Amino acid sequence: IITDIRMPVLDGLALIERAHKSDSSIDFILLSGFAEFEYAKQAMHFGVKHYLLKPTDKQELIHALLQIAKAREKDILIQQEKQQNILSDLRFPLEKGFIIEALQHPDISDTFDKYQNLLRLPESCTCACICSFVEEIYLTGFLEDIHKILQQNYLPLYFPITYVKNSAILIFPADSLSIQEQIRSQICALSYPDQSVDFDVSFLHCTEKKILFEELLHKISRYSRILMIDSSLCIHEISNSLTTPWQIEKLGAAICRAEEDCDIDKILTTTFSSSSLDLETAKNLALSTYLWLNSTEDITTVDTACDFFRKVYSCNNTHAIYELLRVLSFQKSPQTAQPNRSNVGLLKTYVSQHLDEENLSLKWLAENYLFVNVRYLSKQFVKEEGERFSDYLNRQRMEEAKKLLILYNNDNIKDIAKQIGFGNNPRYFSQVFKRYTGYTPSTFLEEIQSKR
Repeated sequence: IITDIRMPVLDGLALIERAHKSDSSIDFILLSGFAEFEYAKQAMHFGVKHYLLKPTDKQELIHALLQIAKAREKDILIQQEKQQNILSDLRFPLEKGFIIEALQHPDISDTFDKYQNLLRLPESCTCACICSFVEEIYLTGFLEDIHKILQQNYLPLYFPITYVKNSAILIFPADSLSIQEQIRSQICALSYPDQSVDFDVSFLHCTEKKILFEELLHKISRYSRILMIDSSLCIHEISNSLTTPWQIEKLGAAICRAEEDCDIDKILTTTFSSSSLDLETAKNLALSTYLWLNSTEDITTVDTACDFFRKVYSCNNTHAIYELLRVLSFQKSPQTAQPNRSNVGLLKTYVSQHLDEENLSLKWLAENYLFVNVRYLSKQFVKEEGERFSDYLNRQRMEEAKKLLILYNNDNIKDIAKQIGFGNNPRYFSQVFKRYTGYTPSTFLEEIQSKR
């Protein structure tokens, strides 16, 4: 925003203050013919870095715009790096969640597409190395040796090593026969005390990475016990059973079929009250359920997914995860049966219960409560309510202010302002109140008292 200071109705500093509360990411360039330090000092309080004197030099303005553009590009790169760090930290849980969910679907196409958006497996991920006759008592030593072999040949693992019934499956770039032969000979040369059978190594080739995983899942799905090995060589067991708590499709479908809030509560309570559900399992369950419930949403972004994952993995107990899923589930249950369960309905309920929160913005609600894209939520709100969220929020606050003024007959405007989210800014509250009602709060009180 490029703004002057001296303007009718609303001066530039007041504009900056209000805009900053609405969206703290807005950048400002402040223009003024008054070289007074006080203006600059007040502007800096709201993060304004560019204060230009009029008449403004064209090159100075261009320079300021370029600086803002450069800073924004830097912020985008920092945000992308944060996303990559989050996805890197959660990569193994995502990979594990993919296997768990895919085991329950004969056709893994939708599951693969859903996870691929986050795992981003390379196009060259079309070959798997299958090591047979690897007895489990030698598995730890075998894994250490395999990692050494791959490192010596500068070959990265595309996916965690998966182990079922004396067979280990490795996925790494092996697109030439020479590489395959070299790896085969090195693995077959491994031996351990009292090993009964020599290792056998074969390679599975497919035209597409999705087909490769279809083949591999077909091979491991017959086993009830599946092991996955993370990057630190820790072994994680997956129970391939119909009674496992990770039946994501059934859980998601049950949530979507629920007709009442109490039904959703019952479904989630039953799932999360299991004594066998440890914290790590609950996190994987929440992650997979989120992806399942959002599988048909075009508006699901890496931003919102990362934000949800971050919140899940910061939980230190299963009840906190249950609460996150509860909000998510209410969004995804049938909106035709319960319109108040839509994003807008949930948002309005939250607003009514938290009017006193000063930083109650659509951006915060989208990212921290509903886990949806803020632009999508804004459009959805206008479509359903016929007004902008900011107008709705102010109207709710002003109606509440009127009730409080009538109820308490209180002329302490500062207390009223604080109760409805204006913090320590009674002056701004009075301005909004007058714009909404035509009266200042004091005049409104006088009118009410005169009618009694």
